[in-house]
Amino acid sequence: MARFRNRLMACSLLAGLSGAVGATVGCLPQQTNRGQVADDTDKDVNATVGMKTIVGNAEPIPISAVGLVYNLKGTGSSPTPDGWRSMLENAMKKRKLNPKELLDDPARTTSLVLVSGTVPPGCRSQDRFDLTVTLPPGSKTTSLRGGTLEICDLTNFESTGNARQQLADAGMGGKTPRGGGGDSVLMGNRLGTGEGPLVSGQLLQAKESTGDEPPVATSNTGEKIAKVWNGGVCLLERPYYFLMTDAASQPRLAMVIASRLNTVFHGSTDRGNKIAEAKVQGKPLVAVFVPPNYRHNHARFLMVARNVPLTNVGPNDPYRKKLEQELVQAETALSASVKLEALGTESEDALRVGLESNSPWVQFAAAQSLAYLGKADPAASAILAKLAERHPSLRTHCLMALASQDDAHCIDQLGELMKSKDASLRYGAFTAMRLMDENHDSVRGRKLGNSFWLHSIADGSDPLVHLVTERRNEIVLFGTTWPVRGPFSFPLGTDFTVTMKDGDEAVLISRIVTKNNEPTTVEAKYRADLGYILKGIAEMGGNYSDAIEFIRRVNGAECLGAKLAVDATPRGMTIQQLATLARTDLTLAKSDVDVAKFNGDILQAGWQAPDEPKPFEKAPIVEIAPLSRDQGGRLFGPRQPEINAIGAVNERK
Repeated sequence: MARFRNRLMACSLLAGLSGAVGATVGCLPQQTNRGQVADDTDKDVNATVGMKTIVGNAEPIPISAVGLVYNLKGTGSSPTPDGWRSMLENAMKKRKLNPKELLDDPARTTSLVLVSGTVPPGCRSQDRFDLTVTLPPGSKTTSLRGGTLEICDLTNFESTGNARQQLADAGMGGKTPRGGGGDSVLMGNRLGTGEGPLVSGQLLQAKESTGDEPPVATSNTGEKIAKVWNGGVCLLERPYYFLMTDAASQPRLAMVIASRLNTVFHGSTDRGNKIAEAKVQGKPLVAVFVPPNYRHNHARFLMVARNVPLTNVGPNDPYRKKLEQELVQAETALSASVKLEALGTESEDALRVGLESNSPWVQFAAAQSLAYLGKADPAASAILAKLAERHPSLRTHCLMALASQDDAHCIDQLGELMKSKDASLRYGAFTAMRLMDENHDSVRGRKLGNSFWLHSIADGSDPLVHLVTERRNEIVLFGTTWPVRGPFSFPLGTDFTVTMKDGDEAVLISRIVTKNNEPTTVEAKYRADLGYILKGIAEMGGNYSDAIEFIRRVNGAECLGAKLAVDATPRGMTIQQLATLARTDLTLAKSDVDVAKFNGDILQAGWQAPDEPKPFEKAPIVEIAPLSRDQGGRLFGPRQPEINAIGAVNERK
């Protein structure tokens, strides 16, 4: 049997690596009566989806491309004739571009680069993800700062050496994968596209170094590695797969599970009121799409979906009554709320009872579940906002729950939180509001110079300037004004100089440009306010790197009349960790202190329920031999140092 599976995997590889990405499956679930359900679940009235399935298609898919970066300021290079250049030339010809003219630009404004990213599990078509840009071995490009990535196609890939090994392991040693001998690259399917402005270099530094967080990039390496935040666009649908376990492989059970999931999450999806589709040919499975209410928290959706019972639980069912009792106990509230959420909207009244509790744990559990059930409840929204303000350990979960709804009450609560004196709470509320509706008046920004976003928000609140070192080219200004005072004069990059004399009411921005083959200085004055200065830098051709460098320099010179925060993103613990703490820390006093020690990703923490005795087993994945690291280094670029994408020293401890 194992040999047959290996041969099947090898044949799939020869067909073009299509098996690596999964596909949307077709057969729609049918209604099943209670008698059929009992037959398929061994008459276990307490059986849940998680007891009969394991979660598959939950691994990220690495994708890569050979790309072109342009707009470099004389730091690019002409690539040497090799396989990378040939691949890029072929891609450029398809786009009707002139490879010779662009790749061999005498002004050195372009560079061949290697682009990589991952297609996340559960993503939908047109979802965005981040890209990493590096230089191939032997590149003479000295800096990627200020560059822009030309649109490129991102594909999955494999080396021919690994492909031959897999064929040999499957007993097909005489076969040669398409691509021939040697150890070249086999390109797979086009899964995404990538483009956008690059962020690179040592852009941010803390005003004072404690010695605990040394700079993570140097002038020699930082500008040769770049990020394109949200630069990738997914071109496929990636549902999660609920795979039947060997002991529960009945085709009818897959139909039952799909039907139950569609019933519980009815009306919460944009796929014709269905989130699940069953496939019964071969080994049964259910393809599951994440409903919009859970789009920012896949881990919670999987946790809730796995706790959906396979039979309907009525209002007087002992199981429901048991959960209602556990909900109002701090020690069991988080687990009970997840399971009540898994029973659907019929749990709404019981969850509202939890809002009346004096325990913050019970209030949190009930309000969060009501939010994800899509119930616009002013009381629940107010409790989530209050808990986010008072308890740092619950803050991330509360803000995500508020962001899950497009509701006026949630918008009002987030608007008030953005005026808080706590930088972490302010920026967390802003992020939640933007996730809810990026075009809402309270968070809408302007994209300056096609390089970065500038948001001026929370009018009338204390002035605060917030910078991020990951995920987005973004500067957020809280308050109404952000005064800048002189004297100072410093360069930005190689082209700009910003000057302000003592007592002046304006800042002078100078830039050296080439006109008639001669260097010429262009000057303009802007109001001594950070918002106007940043717009001025963009109007004169500056980019995100220049804007960040100005803020860093003016703050370091103590000439910025507003507080500066860097990466003041709320930290969080997983629901599983919080459930453990709830048994001993009834007031959250210890949890609110301990949260500073955590820096995990609560969205990728797993999908086991809080009271499960051990982590849920992941779906088995095919073991693939490591990519070749010989003679040319990594397939898609040299091994990168462990650095922050723009070489920043963060304020977070």
